[in-house]
Amino acid sequence: MNNEEIKTNLAKLFECKTDFTVTQTGKKSSKVNGFYKPATCEIFLHNKNFTSTNELMYTAVHEFTHHVLTTEKGVKTTKCHSGIFWAIFYDFLDKAIELGFYTRNRSDETKALIDSALQLQKTIIETQKQLGEIIAKLYDSCKTNGERIEDVIEHDLQITRNKAKEYIRLEKTDCTNSEMAKAVTAKDVMIQQAAQKAADEGKTVEQVKAIAKQKPNVDDDLGKKAKVTDNGLESPEKLLREKERLKRTIEQLNNRLVLVEEVLNSMTGNGK
Repeated sequence: MNNEEIKTNLAKLFECKTDFTVTQTGKKSSKVNGFYKPATCEIFLHNKNFTSTNELMYTAVHEFTHHVLTTEKGVKTTKCHSGIFWAIFYDFLDKAIELGFYTRNRSDETKALIDSALQLQKTIIETQKQLGEIIAKLYDSCKTNGERIEDVIEHDLQITRNKAKEYIRLEKTDCTNSEMAKAVTAKDVMIQQAAQKAADEGKTVEQVKAIAKQKPNVDDDLGKKAKVTDNGLESPEKLLREKERLKRTIEQLNNRLVLVEEVLNSMTGNGK
């Protein structure tokens, strides 16, 4: 597959306002499979790292996701692999499968290992749900017997209160692993149902999280529908706010440094 063929495939995933180029370096790298240059909108692929076109396209879609986020959302490199990055990447990868230029073929050996891992995940989540049920009963027992549930959780069970609440929430979910159970959590019932549906359809944790983070929007004809938000995206406005916060923090640290130096000088007798 040549550079133009790769670019043509990628362009089917998203209609970009800003053009981009694809270059296969003809090299092998032990550090990265590819990289994206936001200043010039160039995707570079170390094609000697791959033994199949499928592996090549996986990395190509990955770097293309950087291009879309950079040119469409103003995301730079301060947090290049955020949750929203992985959600959009896997959305693109799913679309690439539909379009036929990426596949998820698994060998018999890999399938067997996946089945074993899934069965173990199922066993773990069932055990965690049982623990959540017992912890919920502990709340009632402590209330009835005048005991502090916080002390029981942190001292006797030796877990945090947040972890205890997580186990209780797990007991009420249909998910087969704890990460996905946390991902589907949403205040709005319809959004939570949409997140659960995505999980059931085999979407990744980050794809499900992106759905769960959506905010409900009232539509006159359709009732409640999800309005996608840019949770996790580092927009220019967000970065400017962070810049101001960091400047204030640096100023406070500098003031503290001056005070510490003065105290040290007075203690050691090393005047300036």
